[in-house]
Amino acid sequence: MKFKILSIIPVLLFFYFSTLYSHDFNWGSIELFSNTKYEYQWSDSPDKNLLSDDTNDQDISEILGIDAKHNKSGISFSFLGKYAKDLDGTPEGSIFQDYVDTGRNRQKLDIYYGYFEKEIKPDLSIKLGRQYSYSSETVHYDGGSITGRGLFGKWLNFEIFGGRIVQTYSNLNQDGVGGVNIELSPLKKLMFYIDSVFYQENSYEVGMYYIPLDNVKLRGNFAFINSSSRSWNIDLISKCPYTNTTITIDIFKRFTIPVEDDFLYDYTTSIEDNIGKDIKRFYLARQVGYIDYSISISQPIPKQEGMSVYVRYTRRNINKDYENIYENLYNTDFYRWSIGLNLDNWWKLKGTKLSIGYSYWKEDKDNLYDSSSESCFGDIEQEIGEKLVLEGGFYYKTEDVNSLIEGEASHYYYGSIKYKLSEEKWISLKYEYERDDYYHEFGISGVNALTANVHLTW
Repeated sequence: MKFKILSIIPVLLFFYFSTLYSHDFNWGSIELFSNTKYEYQWSDSPDKNLLSDDTNDQDISEILGIDAKHNKSGISFSFLGKYAKDLDGTPEGSIFQDYVDTGRNRQKLDIYYGYFEKEIKPDLSIKLGRQYSYSSETVHYDGGSITGRGLFGKWLNFEIFGGRIVQTYSNLNQDGVGGVNIELSPLKKLMFYIDSVFYQENSYEVGMYYIPLDNVKLRGNFAFINSSSRSWNIDLISKCPYTNTTITIDIFKRFTIPVEDDFLYDYTTSIEDNIGKDIKRFYLARQVGYIDYSISISQPIPKQEGMSVYVRYTRRNINKDYENIYENLYNTDFYRWSIGLNLDNWWKLKGTKLSIGYSYWKEDKDNLYDSSSESCFGDIEQEIGEKLVLEGGFYYKTEDVNSLIEGEASHYYYGSIKYKLSEEKWISLKYEYERDDYYHEFGISGVNALTANVHLTW
């Protein structure tokens, strides 16, 4: 196993210096967060002729966070960044290739945020630097923002932001971006919001939160790109005070729109339609319009403290009204039933958390082919004393369908051991194994991973 010791020297230096500055000062305070991760992956190989020369991969990463505040001026500084390094080189096209391998010298430094914040008043502040805004899009940008909280009798919150877009995973056009977020609370249990982002396309979202009764919560929103409807969503959560039964109803409608989207993780259009003429945006997949219905019921078992059961039903119907809409792994009608059991310090199982569940899928891909599959999972966590935690679990699917919708490999198993110095300081070692039909395209039956973590907060 090759290991480049020079790659972890900056991490060791960080540990040393962070302990020197891990306390309050006369002028203010500093808090430090660190998570160091070493991952070693290797593959099972059913076909030596298909497998590339790399049967393993080694990566190391360091996530560092800093929060510092100067009491007299009221100015604070916040930083969160990640350094990742591929230790042994990964050939192009390998199943182990990830975004770190696209960086220069197979290493990457990502600055998630780094900004100064000044409290002008207790309810008004300004930020300058790299930051996020959670608006009608999740916007990552370098620039400034002004935030007001609890204004005019605590019924108005707002955020105005603007700057230059940040694209961590690509080197595309970094155009200017801006937006406005407004929250209005005319009543204590009623809030309306309007969010907007102005970029290559303009996106908007309007919504509301409402608590009509003490045990009933209602949420709804409607989103647009320019003047095209993008999606709407309604959530209703109700809890019976006599039986503690929780009922959740969710309806989500995604429209098929003719507008190219600007941001990551939106599935409204297709890379195939644009890669030949203009690759200015990043798409994960093509996903057409659909409507989802979901209802779930969770019930604690009377006289069995720490035990609860749940059942959930989901139905999706895709929109077939448009030309050239076809069904595939991303776009298919389906329904799913799920049941599960949770145990938390139940009976004599002190320090134990257990979750088990079962799902049945039925898909209708086209007139000639239907598919169904069953899946089950289990997760257990056991505390041994105050410092040691053991975890393990599995996920198993009888037929490897719906992977792209469900986002799970057909077989997954893991186990870990964690030693806690405190709630904020721990080390862990985790083993994971995945097997999926997708891996066979690389001549691999499964992928193993061994991950060591050191997590420290001062």
